[in-house]
Amino acid sequence: MPIRQLDRAAIRREARELIRTARVSPIKFTLLFLAVSLALSLLDTALTSLTGRIVGVAFVSVSFASILIGLITQVLDAGYKCYCLGVHRREEMPYESLFDGFTFAGKVIALYIVEGFFVALWSMLFVIPGIIAVYRYSFAIWNLCQNPELGVMEALNRSKRQTIGYKGQLFGLHLSFIGWYLIVFVIVGVYEGVILALMPDSFLGIMLGSLILTVLTGVVDIYLTPYFALSECGFYLRATAPEEPPRQDRSSYTPEF
Repeated sequence: MPIRQLDRAAIRREARELIRTARVSPIKFTLLFLAVSLALSLLDTALTSLTGRIVGVAFVSVSFASILIGLITQVLDAGYKCYCLGVHRREEMPYESLFDGFTFAGKVIALYIVEGFFVALWSMLFVIPGIIAVYRYSFAIWNLCQNPELGVMEALNRSKRQTIGYKGQLFGLHLSFIGWYLIVFVIVGVYEGVILALMPDSFLGIMLGSLILTVLTGVVDIYLTPYFALSECGFYLRATAPEEPPRQDRSSYTPEF
């Protein structure tokens, strides 16, 4: 498949249009996604704060629960990507589609583990090969969400082929959102430099601080999350779309007799 130069501005413009016109509002859908993620994050923070105070079987149980929460978060992220694919197809994606990833949760978790392993191996060589590996496998989760019948290795191998010639373009798309992430960085800096110092050094203080940080960053994330995800989804669909056959110029057509 020939490599095409994708229009980042058009991709982002389409994402903004979808945010306005989708049948189920991406803003409201993201609010549900962030609310569920917040609940899981607070639970994980609570469990993590206990690991230093318990030992034995209780420690193993809490550690296992924390890992399980991380895996559930990955499955929810897959459901969010399923929603984005549906929005790009102009389908009505109900709020329950956030949990669509649970129908193939085993593959999502296996992909998360295998991809992480491959990226870690490349990262052992140097930082740059690790970053390239991240982009090499970046389409794998989209492949799986678009076709849950795929195997994990097939999704990864397809991504390796699909991203040939597009890794730099995808990096450029991600880089175009740097202004948004600088806003988040400033919010986190204010939190750590001012608000965190006012929090009591206790379990309640840890939970309250985590809640405040999530709410503050959520003000930006509620728009940035669908904007970024729909843009990335649009890039994936354009990069993997089959090439249109050239149109025949009928004006120069001469019939044969």
